[in-house]
Amino acid sequence: MLHGNRFNFSFSAILLAFVFTSLALGGCSTGRQTPPTLASIQVTPTNPSIALGSSEQFTAMGTFTDSSTQDLSKIVRWTSSDTTAVTIDSSGLTTTHAIGRPKITATTDTGVGTAALVTGSTRLVIVAAAGFAAPRFAYVSNLVDDTLSVYTVNAATGQLRAHGYVLTGSHPDSVFLDPSGKFAYITNDLTNDISAFTVDPASGSLTPVPGSPFPAGSFPFLITVDPSGTFAYVANGQPPFNISAYEIDRSTGILSPVPGSPFAAGTSPDSVAIDRLGKFAYVANFTSGDIWVYGVDPANGSLAPIPGSPFPAGSQPGSITLHPGGQFAYVVNQSSNSLSGFSVDATTGVLKPLSGFSAPAGTAPFHLALDPSGKFAYVANGASNSVSAYTINSTTGAFSEVSGSPFPSGMEPSLLSVDPSGKFLYVPSELSNDVTTYGIDGTSGILTSLGIVRARPGARAIALSGGATPVTYTPKFAYLVNAGLAINNMSAYTIDPATGALNPVAGSPFTLSGSTSPSWLAVDPNGRFVYITGGLQSLTVYRIDPATGVLAKLSGSPYSTGNNPFAVAVDASGRFVYVVNQQDNTISAYRVDLSTGGLTPLSSSPFATGTNPQSLTSDPTGRFLFVGNFGLSGAGISAYSIDPVTGALTDVAGSPFQTDAGPHSVAVDPSGRFLYTANNPSSDGSAFLIDAVSGALTPLPGTTFAAGYLPFAVTVDPLGRFVYDTNGLNGVSAFSVDPLTGVLTLVPTSPFLAGTNPTDVTVDSSGKFAYVTAESSGNVSAFTLDPLTGALTPVPGSPFPANTGATSVTTTATLQ
Repeated sequence: MLHGNRFNFSFSAILLAFVFTSLALGGCSTGRQTPPTLASIQVTPTNPSIALGSSEQFTAMGTFTDSSTQDLSKIVRWTSSDTTAVTIDSSGLTTTHAIGRPKITATTDTGVGTAALVTGSTRLVIVAAAGFAAPRFAYVSNLVDDTLSVYTVNAATGQLRAHGYVLTGSHPDSVFLDPSGKFAYITNDLTNDISAFTVDPASGSLTPVPGSPFPAGSFPFLITVDPSGTFAYVANGQPPFNISAYEIDRSTGILSPVPGSPFAAGTSPDSVAIDRLGKFAYVANFTSGDIWVYGVDPANGSLAPIPGSPFPAGSQPGSITLHPGGQFAYVVNQSSNSLSGFSVDATTGVLKPLSGFSAPAGTAPFHLALDPSGKFAYVANGASNSVSAYTINSTTGAFSEVSGSPFPSGMEPSLLSVDPSGKFLYVPSELSNDVTTYGIDGTSGILTSLGIVRARPGARAIALSGGATPVTYTPKFAYLVNAGLAINNMSAYTIDPATGALNPVAGSPFTLSGSTSPSWLAVDPNGRFVYITGGLQSLTVYRIDPATGVLAKLSGSPYSTGNNPFAVAVDASGRFVYVVNQQDNTISAYRVDLSTGGLTPLSSSPFATGTNPQSLTSDPTGRFLFVGNFGLSGAGISAYSIDPVTGALTDVAGSPFQTDAGPHSVAVDPSGRFLYTANNPSSDGSAFLIDAVSGALTPLPGTTFAAGYLPFAVTVDPLGRFVYDTNGLNGVSAFSVDPLTGVLTLVPTSPFLAGTNPTDVTVDSSGKFAYVTAESSGNVSAFTLDPLTGALTPVPGSPFPANTGATSVTTTATLQ
């Protein structure tokens, strides 16, 4: 038996050993013995799973031709196949940097104990680390109009705030974010494919992955990504009933089928779940009533049924959810209105029914979600419009229904989700086109409704991302139009994010070349372009320098409009621009080039509207456009649905909707449920409930509210707390909003003075500051908002100089 390090022999030592061996065997006729050589290296542990931020010590054990073994860990050369995911030092100790499944390899040198390279390798499965994460963005798939809505999440209150939408394939069923939050994947069950997007980590905005959409099987229903972010699996619910499996390119998000994909499943597979270590896949088969369990190949992601699979479940198991601790699995049985519970063998993946498990659900339970701690479970009951809530026994896995359960939800709740912090539950509802937010009591699991936001048609699934810091809106620039005689320019300012004070941008004011007598302006949702109406028939576009706020007119601008364009609005997705034309009573509509900001008129433009249109706005979801018609005959609100593909407008049934005389301005609250107007001749405002399905308007109780003398403009703060309108008594009236009914209550000490003849009012995206233009005094007043009362206090230095005829103001923000 050789001792010590086999590979530290010098040539002379080897020669000396050879000589001694020769002398010892000199009298023998059987010949010389050959020293054993290295035959193989085994790297251990084999395919371990560890959390990101942890380390793993690998060992390289050499086996020699004489069957002897030796630890070679400090002699071999250690390498990682992906140093962005993990690095490894000379002793075999790893440092993890990102999730993934990198290969760890140990290699010897040639000519040292062997005539050729000898290598050994294994996979290191790096999964997302458990722990607190602040919710940042939410994504909702909308079945009816083939879109995916984007929201920001207020980490303190749970409030969702619409942030645009993107187009998907046909009938998007589910959405899933990879564990790093870099990519979003959506199953489209009518086009049998998967839409894939990269996620901007700062803004949450989505960009299609190259090659998207990717082919799937027949009727792809639910998709999941393994905890290392390396593989994606899709349940294909129609014949031939299988599971599509893909490898994810961690740089681009591109999906490539794994070897052997698709893999056979039971009848009508509905959902796939991967255990927390990425070792096993569990598939609930709706029609065959069972759970198929597969081992996941650690290198290529292929699936192989484990011994004993499939395992019986209840009647029509629709979804399977694994406990965060890995020891339990739960299945929703849709036709029997019940749940099944199983213990999970972490080594083999085998399922065993939990003894005595019983958990009643509502009618047609559809989906089950657990909070990140594994303390609570929530079930969407699709036919009883409710959410059942349970506490989980950490030892036995048993469910106990919490006090007050089930809790009311929207109509036909579907694929619900708990945010990464475990503080909020989000429930999309397909028939009421909305998402309900609940606060979760951290001790009892009891739910408290925190509000409802409108979604696009057929809201089906929701996925949430988390991060180390909450989303913040930081005010950046302010722009206002100066429409005074012979002024013809626009003032631009930077906003002090701490005080709200305004400082002129270099070169401000900017002469509006190509546009005379400017009327109104709007900024796209991402703060990249300014659109300004002016003159008899023109719309001018300027690019905003993201660093300085300086404006540069777009080549090809201005664009033709109808006769006497007044107001302009950009839809919630930033893909369409609309202009109301006062004299010919039309709406000009344009498609936006998202890279340049340039405009192309829609082929069906212009669209007819009411008499003397003065204002317009898109609702936060981008589904509807509302126009305020000022004319004495036919005064009211024209409502339109927006085609998400073409931008074309279609009249909402019952439109126009009557207001008091002359609505000069119209605004929609951030939940998308309420609409408010400033009715100039009648010195009041109207308030409406927006129908979630049709967009039709229903007057709120009280119908009108006192808006001050000759109100000119109205706005709602971005958090939906307060409404402000400018009026002819040189002031701004402020109202608090009842979050349930939308009814307004005048803020004490309102109105607040704001220059001479105030025209427009806006609240910045952070909800901290309000800005009011004054036409006659040619300035802009800036205020801080009291977050509890809505009262306005002038910021130091206010009002800030502008020019005569300051009429319209808007702001931009940085999303972080």
